[in-house]
Amino acid sequence: MRGDILAVVIAAAVGAWALTLALIDVRWRRLPDVLTLPATVLSLVLCWHPAGLLWPGLYLMLAVRGGGIGGGDIKLAISLGMLAAAAGGWVGVACAIVAANLLSLLVMAVAQRADAPHGPAMLVAALGVWLLCGT
Repeated sequence: MRGDILAVVIAAAVGAWALTLALIDVRWRRLPDVLTLPATVLSLVLCWHPAGLLWPGLYLMLAVRGGGIGGGDIKLAISLGMLAAAAGGWVGVACAIVAANLLSLLVMAVAQRADAPHGPAMLVAALGVWLLCGT
């Protein structure tokens, strides 16, 4: 019983955090450090998996090459990469990366804008992997 309550509390906290980040990114095109950095530390401590470094590593390479990825996306990719890796390993991270980018492309096509924020798609993709693959 206590485990069920704890799981609900954790899911609610993660959901509130994700919704807050998504709304801020949509409105101001920013992913604030006050929300991304604590999540990064928590994910590295609680969910460490080497596969989790794939997502931020890829985005860092894109940012260095001028690929339109911002620092907030890279910091968010650390925590989301760890979450996806803890749930689904290398395949989970790969699925989250592909899903996030497909979602962003879909939003850009529907909105007919090339500058749609990427954070919400990253959050939906990683949380989807967590829900589908997590235990």
